[in-house]
This record gives sequence, structure tokens and C-alpha cells, in this order.
Amino acid sequence: MTQSQEPNDRDLYTRVAALEYQLTEIQNTQAQLRATIAPGGYVTDAFERVVNRIDDVEDNLNSRIDEGFNELNGKIDTILRSVTGMGNSEP
Repeated sequence: MTQSQEPNDRDLYTRVAALEYQLTEIQNTQAQLRATIAPGGYVTDAFERVVNRIDDVEDNLNSRIDEGFNELNGKIDTILRSVTGMGNSEP
């Protein structure tokens, strides 16, 4: 290499500084990702909220289904008692 083709100290310093900046940005992004997906992070919290909401909806639906079956059983007992005299003896 000739003298004009060799990088000077300023060029090397600029390149090293740019690489250090990029490395710092990568490290910051990595730390943000770890905080986001780590247990107790944003993603974990979001999944817990979704699961809790699904559980609430499931509980509500199960309760409504149970109420519907109880009402239906009561109506069937009433019909059986009036038609056949058979059925649940409880009012």
C-alpha cells in the first residue's frame, strides 16, 4: 500500500467510533428485548392479562350454561309432572 492508500489515524478513529456506537445501540436493543420478553416483562404481562380475560369469559359462560341447564331441567320436570304425574318431587 502506498502512503495515500493507507487509512490515516483520523479515519481509523472515525471507524472505531462508528462501530462503538453501533455496538452500544445493539446492546441497548438487546436489553430492551430482554426486559420485554423476560418473566414479568411486557409480553409476559400481556399474556397473563389475556389468559385472565379468557378465564373470566369461560367462567361466565359456564355459569350461564349451568343456569340454562337448571332452568331447562325445571321446565322438563314441570312438563313431566303435568303430563305423567312423574318427575322430580321437589317443587
